[in-house]
Amino acid sequence: MKRYIIYFFAICMMFTLASCDKDEPASPNQPETETPEEGGNENENPDAPNTPSEHKTLIAYYSYTNNVERIVTELRLQIEADVVEIEPAQKGLDYAANNYALGTQLLNAIKANPNSASSYPAIDNVEVDMTKYDMIIIATPLWWSQMAAPFQTFLFQYGPQMEGKSIGVIVSSASSGISGVVVDAKRLIPKGNFVEPNLWIRSSQTTSAKSLIEQWLKDIEY
Repeated sequence: MKRYIIYFFAICMMFTLASCDKDEPASPNQPETETPEEGGNENENPDAPNTPSEHKTLIAYYSYTNNVERIVTELRLQIEADVVEIEPAQKGLDYAANNYALGTQLLNAIKANPNSASSYPAIDNVEVDMTKYDMIIIATPLWWSQMAAPFQTFLFQYGPQMEGKSIGVIVSSASSGISGVVVDAKRLIPKGNFVEPNLWIRSSQTTSAKSLIEQWLKDIEY
Protein backbone atom coordinates (compact mmCIF):
# COMPACT_ATOMS: atom_id res chain seq x y z
CA MET A 1 0.00 0.00 0.00
CA LYS A 2 2.79 2.38 0.87
CA ARG A 3 4.39 1.67 -2.53
CA TYR A 4 1.16 2.73 -4.35
CA ILE A 5 1.05 5.91 -2.38
CA ILE A 6 4.64 6.72 -3.40
CA TYR A 7 3.77 6.03 -7.07
CA PHE A 8 0.74 8.29 -6.77
CA PHE A 9 2.78 11.21 -5.37
CA ALA A 10 5.44 10.72 -8.05
CA ILE A 11 2.87 10.92 -10.85
CA CYS A 12 1.34 14.05 -9.29
CA MET A 13 4.74 15.69 -9.13
CA MET A 14 5.39 14.95 -12.83
CA PHE A 15 2.08 16.58 -13.86
CA THR A 16 2.85 19.62 -11.69
CA LEU A 17 6.31 20.15 -13.24
CA ALA A 18 4.94 19.74 -16.79
CA SER A 19 2.26 22.29 -16.11
CA CYS A 20 4.85 24.82 -14.84
CA ASP A 21 7.12 24.36 -17.90
CA LYS A 22 4.21 24.94 -20.26
CA ASP A 23 3.07 28.21 -18.69
CA GLU A 24 6.50 29.93 -18.34
CA PRO A 25 6.93 32.47 -21.14
CA ALA A 26 9.91 31.96 -23.35
CA SER A 27 12.46 34.84 -23.47
CA PRO A 28 11.86 36.56 -26.79
CA ASN A 29 14.92 37.09 -29.03
CA GLN A 30 14.01 40.59 -30.23
CA PRO A 31 16.46 43.10 -31.69
CA GLU A 32 17.20 46.09 -29.54
CA THR A 33 15.45 49.28 -30.56
CA GLU A 34 18.09 51.80 -31.71
CA THR A 35 17.86 55.14 -30.00
CA PRO A 36 19.13 57.97 -32.19
CA GLU A 37 22.27 59.48 -30.82
CA GLU A 38 21.98 62.96 -29.48
CA GLY A 39 22.87 65.47 -32.16
CA GLY A 40 22.15 62.99 -34.96
CA ASN A 41 20.61 63.94 -38.29
CA GLU A 42 17.30 62.18 -37.91
CA ASN A 43 15.49 65.53 -38.21
CA GLU A 44 17.57 66.92 -41.06
CA ASN A 45 15.84 67.53 -44.36
CA PRO A 46 17.80 65.81 -47.14
CA ASP A 47 16.03 67.98 -49.68
CA ALA A 48 17.16 71.25 -48.08
CA PRO A 49 19.09 73.31 -50.62
CA ASN A 50 22.84 73.56 -50.20
CA THR A 51 23.73 77.00 -51.49
CA PRO A 52 27.34 77.94 -50.87
CA SER A 53 28.28 81.59 -50.95
CA GLU A 54 29.13 82.68 -54.46
CA HIS A 55 31.40 85.55 -55.42
CA LYS A 56 30.04 87.23 -58.52
CA THR A 57 31.42 89.98 -60.73
CA LEU A 58 29.61 92.63 -62.73
CA ILE A 59 31.17 94.47 -65.67
CA ALA A 60 29.51 97.82 -66.37
CA TYR A 61 30.72 99.79 -69.36
CA TYR A 62 30.06 102.61 -71.79
CA SER A 63 31.73 102.69 -75.19
CA TYR A 64 31.61 105.65 -77.56
CA THR A 65 34.22 104.74 -80.20
CA ASN A 66 33.96 100.96 -79.61
CA ASN A 67 37.41 100.73 -78.01
CA VAL A 68 35.93 100.01 -74.58
CA GLU A 69 33.58 97.44 -76.11
CA ARG A 70 36.56 95.59 -77.59
CA ILE A 71 38.29 95.64 -74.22
CA VAL A 72 35.21 94.29 -72.46
CA THR A 73 34.77 91.60 -75.09
CA GLU A 74 38.29 90.36 -74.33
CA LEU A 75 37.75 90.65 -70.58
CA ARG A 76 34.67 88.45 -70.82
CA LEU A 77 36.80 85.72 -72.38
CA GLN A 78 39.05 85.70 -69.33
CA ILE A 79 36.60 85.93 -66.44
CA GLU A 80 33.05 84.87 -65.69
CA ALA A 81 30.89 87.93 -65.12
CA ASP A 82 27.55 89.53 -65.82
CA VAL A 83 27.68 92.53 -68.14
CA VAL A 84 25.61 95.68 -68.45
CA GLU A 85 26.13 98.26 -71.20
CA ILE A 86 25.26 101.89 -70.60
CA GLU A 87 23.74 103.79 -73.52
CA PRO A 88 22.62 107.43 -73.80
CA ALA A 89 18.87 107.91 -74.04
CA GLN A 90 19.31 110.37 -76.89
CA LYS A 91 20.71 108.51 -79.87
CA GLY A 92 22.98 109.69 -82.67
CA LEU A 93 24.68 112.56 -80.85
CA ASP A 94 28.25 113.34 -81.93
CA TYR A 95 29.96 114.07 -78.65
CA ALA A 96 33.34 114.45 -80.36
CA ALA A 97 32.27 117.05 -82.95
CA ASN A 98 34.00 120.43 -82.79
CA ASN A 99 36.67 119.15 -80.45
CA TYR A 100 34.19 117.47 -78.09
CA ALA A 101 32.05 120.58 -77.75
CA LEU A 102 28.91 118.66 -76.75
CA GLY A 103 30.85 116.30 -74.52
CA THR A 104 32.47 119.27 -72.77
CA GLN A 105 29.08 120.88 -72.26
CA LEU A 106 27.79 117.76 -70.54
CA LEU A 107 30.85 117.51 -68.35
CA ASN A 108 30.60 121.16 -67.33
CA ALA A 109 26.96 120.69 -66.31
CA ILE A 110 27.97 117.84 -64.02
CA LYS A 111 30.88 119.80 -62.58
CA ALA A 112 28.62 122.78 -61.84
CA ASN A 113 26.23 120.73 -59.68
CA PRO A 114 27.46 117.16 -59.17
CA ASN A 115 24.88 116.35 -56.49
CA SER A 116 21.82 116.98 -58.66
CA ALA A 117 20.36 114.24 -60.85
CA SER A 118 19.32 116.90 -63.37
CA SER A 119 22.99 117.65 -64.09
CA TYR A 120 23.56 114.23 -65.63
CA PRO A 121 22.59 113.27 -69.19
CA ALA A 122 19.74 110.77 -69.52
CA ILE A 123 20.62 107.14 -70.20
CA ASP A 124 18.57 104.10 -71.13
CA ASN A 125 17.05 102.49 -68.07
CA VAL A 126 19.12 99.68 -66.58
CA GLU A 127 18.07 97.45 -63.70
CA VAL A 128 20.87 95.89 -61.69
CA ASP A 129 20.61 94.04 -58.38
CA MET A 130 23.89 95.10 -56.82
CA THR A 131 23.38 92.77 -53.86
CA LYS A 132 24.32 89.87 -56.14
CA TYR A 133 27.87 91.10 -56.73
CA ASP A 134 31.07 91.21 -54.72
CA MET A 135 33.10 92.98 -57.41
CA ILE A 136 32.20 95.64 -59.95
CA ILE A 137 34.51 96.34 -62.89
CA ILE A 138 33.74 99.67 -64.53
CA ALA A 139 35.04 100.40 -68.02
CA THR A 140 34.73 103.82 -69.60
CA PRO A 141 36.34 106.16 -72.11
CA LEU A 142 38.01 109.39 -71.06
CA TRP A 143 36.64 112.76 -72.20
CA TRP A 144 38.90 115.73 -71.58
CA SER A 145 40.59 113.98 -68.64
CA GLN A 146 37.24 113.12 -67.07
CA MET A 147 34.91 110.13 -67.06
CA ALA A 148 32.52 110.10 -70.04
CA ALA A 149 29.30 111.86 -69.05
CA PRO A 150 26.82 109.03 -69.78
CA PHE A 151 28.77 106.65 -67.57
CA GLN A 152 28.81 109.22 -64.79
CA THR A 153 25.01 109.09 -64.92
CA PHE A 154 25.06 105.35 -64.29
CA LEU A 155 27.41 105.69 -61.34
CA PHE A 156 25.38 108.57 -59.93
CA GLN A 157 22.39 106.21 -59.87
CA TYR A 158 24.13 103.04 -58.69
CA GLY A 159 27.36 104.16 -57.01
CA PRO A 160 25.86 104.33 -53.50
CA GLN A 161 24.73 100.70 -53.88
CA MET A 162 28.34 99.65 -54.49
CA GLU A 163 29.33 100.34 -50.90
CA GLY A 164 31.83 97.81 -49.58
CA LYS A 165 32.30 96.09 -52.92
CA SER A 166 35.60 95.68 -54.73
CA ILE A 167 35.82 98.17 -57.59
CA GLY A 168 38.11 97.74 -60.58
CA VAL A 169 38.61 100.61 -63.02
CA ILE A 170 39.41 100.24 -66.73
CA VAL A 171 39.87 103.36 -68.84
CA SER A 172 40.41 103.84 -72.56
CA SER A 173 41.92 107.06 -73.89
CA ALA A 174 43.97 108.33 -76.80
CA SER A 175 46.85 109.66 -74.73
CA SER A 176 45.73 111.53 -71.59
CA GLY A 177 46.32 110.08 -68.15
CA ILE A 178 43.40 108.57 -66.26
CA SER A 179 43.71 110.18 -62.82
CA GLY A 180 40.71 112.44 -63.46
CA VAL A 181 38.53 109.42 -64.28
CA VAL A 182 39.60 107.72 -61.06
CA VAL A 183 38.70 110.86 -59.11
CA ASP A 184 35.23 110.84 -60.72
CA ALA A 185 34.79 107.15 -59.89
CA LYS A 186 35.70 107.67 -56.24
CA ARG A 187 33.36 110.64 -55.98
CA LEU A 188 30.46 108.64 -57.43
CA ILE A 189 31.28 105.45 -55.48
CA PRO A 190 32.32 107.04 -52.18
CA LYS A 191 32.37 103.83 -50.15
CA GLY A 192 33.74 101.40 -52.72
CA ASN A 193 36.87 99.35 -52.10
CA PHE A 194 38.97 100.31 -55.11
CA VAL A 195 41.52 97.72 -56.16
CA GLU A 196 44.95 98.75 -57.40
CA PRO A 197 46.32 99.21 -59.97
CA ASN A 198 43.80 100.61 -62.42
CA LEU A 199 43.97 99.42 -66.01
CA TRP A 200 44.70 102.07 -68.62
CA ILE A 201 44.57 100.91 -72.23
CA ARG A 202 45.40 103.54 -74.82
CA SER A 203 43.59 103.48 -78.14
CA SER A 204 46.79 102.32 -79.83
CA GLN A 205 47.00 99.37 -77.40
CA THR A 206 43.51 97.97 -77.96
CA THR A 207 44.87 95.17 -80.15
CA SER A 208 47.06 94.12 -77.20
CA ALA A 209 44.14 94.07 -74.78
CA LYS A 210 44.42 90.32 -74.19
CA SER A 211 47.86 90.40 -72.61
CA LEU A 212 47.22 93.69 -70.80
CA ILE A 213 44.07 92.30 -69.19
CA GLU A 214 45.79 89.05 -68.25
CA GLN A 215 48.51 90.99 -66.43
CA TRP A 216 46.03 93.31 -64.76
CA LEU A 217 43.99 90.39 -63.39
CA LYS A 218 47.18 88.99 -61.89
CA ASP A 219 48.14 92.37 -60.44
CA ILE A 220 44.81 92.77 -58.64
CA GLU A 221 44.89 89.10 -57.60
CA TYR A 222 41.52 88.43 -59.20
